Amino acid sequence: MTSDADHPFVTQFLRQFDEAAVSITTARRAELREEIGAHLRELVQVDTPDADATASLSRFGSPAEILGQELDGSSSVSSLRGRSRPTRRTLVFMLSAGAAATLLIVLVPRLVGDAPAPEASVDGTVTSVVTDTPQGPARVTTGTGYFEYQAAIDAMEDPLPAGAAYPTGVPEGLDSGSSSAGMMQSGAGNVVAHYTWLCAWESEYLTSMAEKDAQRQVAAEAMLTKWSTSEFYIASDPNRGWVETVLDPVRFGDPSGVARDQPQSCSQAGIVNVRG
Repeated sequence: MTSDADHPFVTQFLRQFDEAAVSITTARRAELREEIGAHLRELVQVDTPDADATASLSRFGSPAEILGQELDGSSSVSSLRGRSRPTRRTLVFMLSAGAAATLLIVLVPRLVGDAPAPEASVDGTVTSVVTDTPQGPARVTTGTGYFEYQAAIDAMEDPLPAGAAYPTGVPEGLDSGSSSAGMMQSGAGNVVAHYTWLCAWESEYLTSMAEKDAQRQVAAEAMLTKWSTSEFYIASDPNRGWVETVLDPVRFGDPSGVARDQPQSCSQAGIVNVRG
């Protein structure tokens, strides 16, 4: 039950929880909602300034995070909030993730030309943007970038959404960046792999929102939250601009940041004609 004395942001949070929690039993949903409501009312009183309320709710986590950990076996909000995030494996490259990402920002637009819009299949459905043969530049399965790409995919801890697949190969010309000594700059294939993953999950989030599929939305939001804690992301965005402009709005049910970011993420993966 939502109290009339709740802060509007608490009311909004609980409404989003109700919409997302359809996959758990009615009894457990009611129990968890009561725990969440009590905890939020301690954090955010009705007269709390909006900026402070936003910060508190951001630290608390989104409905998707809570439900994701509930499905992992957490039994209460207190235990959920006390869990530490898992340590992620580190991939070591000659360039840092941030430097490699910068390389891709310069390189990929040169590789990606105009391509036809996605075509409908014979049954009328539009092919997913993240497939083994996506829209974009020609791809190759040779070179340093390709082998980095494959190694990064093999090391990924989390899968792509159902129906998506890593493209076969990397954009042609990815290995064209080299140092003055002629040594290939490493890391570009790793960047392509990670942004392919992000492109897939941002696309899945937007699709689930458009189709009002709460269960898929919860899964996609949980994966976007995981991106914000990955070592690749932390190294490539030390100022956490993506969290502020993309993930924080998601926690309030606002997909506008994802819609703006998705075409850029997909472009970094060599996937074009993506509409947020």
